[in-house]
Amino acid sequence: MVKLFNDTFNINEIIDSISTEVLLESEFTIADMPDIERIITAEGKAEVNNVSVSTDKIVVEGKLIYNIIYYSNDEDTTINSVTGEIPFREEIEAEGVTEEMEADSKAFIDFIDGEKSADRSYLVKAVLILDTDVYMNRPVTYVSYLESDGSMQAKTKNIFYTNTLSEISEEISINDAVELSKGSGEIHEILKSDADVYITNIDTLDEKMLVEGICKVGFLYTEDDKHTTGYVSEEFPFTHYLELNSSDDNILKEISVKVNKMTYSPTENFDDEKKLIEFKLPFTINAYLYDTSERNVIMDCYSTDYELEVESETINVSSLQNIVNEVVKYENNFDVLSGTIKDIYSVDVSPKISDKKISDDKYIIEGFLDVNLLYLNGDINKVDKAFASLPFTVDFPLEEKTFTQIQSDVKANRCNAYRKGSSSVNFNCDINVSLKFKNNDEVTIIKDIAETEPIDRNKMSSLIFRVVQPGETLWDIAKNYNLSINTLKELNDIPEDNELTAGNKIIIARMV
Repeated sequence: MVKLFNDTFNINEIIDSISTEVLLESEFTIADMPDIERIITAEGKAEVNNVSVSTDKIVVEGKLIYNIIYYSNDEDTTINSVTGEIPFREEIEAEGVTEEMEADSKAFIDFIDGEKSADRSYLVKAVLILDTDVYMNRPVTYVSYLESDGSMQAKTKNIFYTNTLSEISEEISINDAVELSKGSGEIHEILKSDADVYITNIDTLDEKMLVEGICKVGFLYTEDDKHTTGYVSEEFPFTHYLELNSSDDNILKEISVKVNKMTYSPTENFDDEKKLIEFKLPFTINAYLYDTSERNVIMDCYSTDYELEVESETINVSSLQNIVNEVVKYENNFDVLSGTIKDIYSVDVSPKISDKKISDDKYIIEGFLDVNLLYLNGDINKVDKAFASLPFTVDFPLEEKTFTQIQSDVKANRCNAYRKGSSSVNFNCDINVSLKFKNNDEVTIIKDIAETEPIDRNKMSSLIFRVVQPGETLWDIAKNYNLSINTLKELNDIPEDNELTAGNKIIIARMV
């Protein structure tokens, strides 16, 4: 007779990871604005607003916020901008997903541009990449321990799994202003705004986490003569405390920042000049706290006396080994292909990863930094755009390989560009790399055991000489003949580690 003891733990299984390409196209009309002579640049930001899961399908909803800067044929206002939104709803086919599962999706702009479609009508075309993870957080009930008269044989394993202890999401904002230089004219119109937020330091103090960082804002504008353009930018430090549920040093912490929509307005300074830009930049700090636990589970069992009906389940168990954030300094040069550089305004950078690999005990990420530069072309005294795709390689030493998977993400911060001669640019930035080292294990657990009928040993030969097959273990042979491992060890010269050599013979005697 066997007596079972059950236990339960929660697992977060990654069911699938899907990358989807989304094509967007939208028309806009400039009825009340000067006509477009030439588009200088088209930029945008992709946002995911909602992700839902149904049977065999994932629906991702969001929007693309675009900004187009262009030259007009108006003599009074030569440069203008137009901003708009393109909503999207993408249905992703995913066989096997159910409503009980959850999904998370991130959107990246792979391409964006504008073109004329008709008189005073234009098209915005864009390609988004949606990276979607489908997962299920569920309880798993298993047989944790059993009692018997000695006839039950059990094979156990220590497994490790990671729990999300808590998720903290807090929005804060920087309310401040930037001022134009003394020699500039007053602001006529703001053509473009830039905002970047990045973390510089994290300290844990008791049950609080101190997050320090930098907010960088920039504005491209036209002056009151409507022909002169300028760019102003400034950095603002911030500190913020997050309340933690625990100060345990073994808890892994993942911290990220999401920049939300910035609002701004030009206003007058103390000299009654319209040279001040007041802004409000809200951003969200997201913190995830992880803890890894250990369980001893029964993976397989059999009886030396009875046939068994065993209910089992195969699960994917993931444990987070470590979270590492590294900053790699990057610098490179490139040439502009049109005119000469009189002044550099803004630089936007989008990292694109082309390869991830492990080689020579290093984890290597290779890719390109797509750099979009707005500058004042000295040959025509107008704003112009330059593009460069700069290769990068970052690598990290791997001291001990205690993981089966590395998840990595790359962002570029502190991006700066400087004129180097009349047509060359020196570009530098911080490449921020976040690494999550995980150990994924496919484990069979026992959910229930029932004894049925006694084993009929009369059908078994009294003595068998069994040749060990490649990959065969002592457990495999003992289970096949419903014998205890100790019985086989008593009959054979088995080493202490129970390792068998393929081709050797094992004596198997029928139990009476």
